[in-house]
Amino acid sequence: MASKKETPAYYKYWGKADRADPQGNYHLLAYHCLDVAAVAKTWWEKDAPLRRVFCAELKTDEETAKSLMLFFSALHDLGKFDARFQLKLPALAQRLYPIDNDADEGQDWDRDTHGLAGWAWFIKEQEKYGFGNVDYVPSPAEWMQTVAGHHGILPRDSTLPALHPGNPAIAFDSTSRIEWVSKLKKMFLKRVDINAFPSCPSILAGFCSICDWLGSNADYFPYVTEIIKPEKYFNSRLQFANDAIADSGVFQEPSPKHGMEYLFPGKIPYEIQKLIEKLPCQHGLTLIEAPTGSGKTEAALAYASCLLSNGFGDSIIFALPTQATSNAMLERVEKVAGKLFPSGANAVLAHGKARYNHRFRNLQKISATVTQTGEDASVQCAKWLATSRKRVFLGQIGICTIDQVLLSVLPIRHNFVRGFGIQKSVVIVDEIHAYDSYMNGLLDEVIKRQSKVGGSIILLSATLQSQRREQILDIWNKSRKKELDNAPYPLISNCTSAGGIYLSSVTPPPPKEVEIRLSETNDLLPSKEILSEAVEDARNGGLIAIVCNLVADAQKIARTLRGLPGTDNIGIDLFHSRYRFVERDVLERKIISYYGECPLRASKRILVATQVIEQSLNLDFDRMITQICPIDLLFQRLGRLHRLTNTRPKNLEKSSCIVLAPAVHEYGLHKYVYGDIRTLWRTQEILKSSASLVFPQAYRLLLEKVYNEEKWDNEPEDISTQHGKFQNEQEGTRLCAIQLMKGGAVPFADTDSRAAVLTRDGEMSLNLLPVLRINGKRYFLDRTALPSADDVGRDELMNLNSVPVPHSWIGNFPDYDESGYRYLEMRQGEGNNWIAETANVKFTYDNFYGLEMKR
Repeated sequence: MASKKETPAYYKYWGKADRADPQGNYHLLAYHCLDVAAVAKTWWEKDAPLRRVFCAELKTDEETAKSLMLFFSALHDLGKFDARFQLKLPALAQRLYPIDNDADEGQDWDRDTHGLAGWAWFIKEQEKYGFGNVDYVPSPAEWMQTVAGHHGILPRDSTLPALHPGNPAIAFDSTSRIEWVSKLKKMFLKRVDINAFPSCPSILAGFCSICDWLGSNADYFPYVTEIIKPEKYFNSRLQFANDAIADSGVFQEPSPKHGMEYLFPGKIPYEIQKLIEKLPCQHGLTLIEAPTGSGKTEAALAYASCLLSNGFGDSIIFALPTQATSNAMLERVEKVAGKLFPSGANAVLAHGKARYNHRFRNLQKISATVTQTGEDASVQCAKWLATSRKRVFLGQIGICTIDQVLLSVLPIRHNFVRGFGIQKSVVIVDEIHAYDSYMNGLLDEVIKRQSKVGGSIILLSATLQSQRREQILDIWNKSRKKELDNAPYPLISNCTSAGGIYLSSVTPPPPKEVEIRLSETNDLLPSKEILSEAVEDARNGGLIAIVCNLVADAQKIARTLRGLPGTDNIGIDLFHSRYRFVERDVLERKIISYYGECPLRASKRILVATQVIEQSLNLDFDRMITQICPIDLLFQRLGRLHRLTNTRPKNLEKSSCIVLAPAVHEYGLHKYVYGDIRTLWRTQEILKSSASLVFPQAYRLLLEKVYNEEKWDNEPEDISTQHGKFQNEQEGTRLCAIQLMKGGAVPFADTDSRAAVLTRDGEMSLNLLPVLRINGKRYFLDRTALPSADDVGRDELMNLNSVPVPHSWIGNFPDYDESGYRYLEMRQGEGNNWIAETANVKFTYDNFYGLEMKR
């Protein structure tokens, strides 16, 4: 132990403290900085894909990258070497600090200020730190700015309120910072040319932030106050860092084995799955275009396993269009997670209601059991990963809605943490045809950033337009040789920095014919004759789907069906988004069990549903009735017909679908659902002359025909005019997305419900809370009292009992609380039925029909 005279100034600062007993239980600032560096070093040495991403972006060797990373990770709290931060705990500061300093005690420093201070002091003092010319670019100040943002926001303005002139703390703090930087340079920058800094890698911000979270956990890094040489202290904390990383779930070693046969033994591969095995295993962009039900998901997982086993990623992120499809994918991926990561995979489900999903909750319970008993578990979710939305992409498998990925390029707190998780992962995005121009603008930026760091992304679609495919491939490598004029189908496009590879099957999949019957009706509702046919088909053992564009139409059709004769012995189900979540979660599982690939698969049932069933859900129907929709989405719906290899009931051996369309080209509310009325009109025109559609030939041929920009000879002028307006609006929303990504906006908290609005240009839903008022108090519909504002678990209970409704309904619900919940006060009706009336609108809620609005 050094004598008091020899003790460096940097030992006079606290970094962490127990607020209940700050003088008796605190942690020196220098030690906290080294705890974070110990986590960084340990993680770096375990994770080869992480090292590869760092080096790819830095364009330097591993040793240099490691040295710079450790130095700046240890420097992240430089701003705490400042009297104003120290005086956040005045009694402790006066005990440690050698100068009587209270002149600036009144300055209010929030959690971000010490990050700003660290960057500001670095800019002002970097020549004193020995970094030479402060004007050259890139400079070490760029690296300091990156790590200084570890609390969620990168500092932009390097000015700070000055201490009062003559304050002795100014000189002492400066000396402490200079001594600390000098010590860290000796520890970590011995082999680095400090006058030739490379540009700071974007991945550092997220990496440093996570290391700070782990290094701040006193369960792993107990507080130390005695004087220990920094080198000795740092080495003593490496085992603690190893334990923290292991328990947090941020890293597991991928399996060296990979491929279809390894993940799905005994399964006879489809053609697209055979093709994927021919791809070279290298980082890049892979685009799989193949019919619904052709095994794209399994093909993507097989190729991802190849990339993982060869060091091109340490985790998988699977992004899907909706919460329902994300929930369903969790179950599918669980089955192979243990093979992808034999020592245990931490799977994280990430969307607005993920914490209420029964499978995800079970994974968290498994993790708690494993922690307590020391048992092994192939799939779990470490508690640390599950307790914050910031950590959604830090496990081995992240399954989420696309919104969660898009937030990584938007101005929200800790967006760089999401970006870090994405950039080190193999990202799989399903149903990429399903996104509008605004969301595509954000997705394009995700693709650009993945390319910049040498990452990997796999995109899936059954119905992608050729123009969009070329746009995506150009983002990754615009100079690639464009080899395709008339692209075959199915097709795998693989794009790397070296060029492009295109694989198509020599043997196309067997043709699948779907008989089409167009029924023209102005309200787009099925006639009683058509519904009677559906009932008869169900009575003969069939599973029938009726797919609607509007929730109100689905509710109306279900009500009509239940009143028809002959329905006593068949099941009628209704599935849409307008239920309380506590009911929707149960309903979703029932729908999958009735109409999916599982032992409970039923017969003699009719499902009336909205678009929630058209994407990614592995459902199978014998016959379908659907309202008109754009051709690509129609193909998605038809992909649920005869999807699985089940024996078909009598008279339902052939795939067939009735399409409901208007007698004249007036699409009412349906045009607001899809935006571009021309796609509806063109789809209807094609169906008028088609007794059947044959797949996969129809995919490429009809998609290009509907989305071709040239005007058709028989195209009405008003249809063309409305299309032109739609195109202008789409370009405007794309430019809006680009402008938003450029920054300048004050970041939202990533837990703020408003942040989700940034990822979608269309109408977002309101959280509506149906309640009862009894004796002046509010109760949920099950008559349990609403929790008070400070009740633990309040948000969970409120979410479980809320219903998403269109934002256009907002005027009907003026009563809301500080959390944004809008209240709908209802009264008990007959049975499980509740009623409310506001102005000229009547609302009913029913456990079968959900929430209905009747004017």
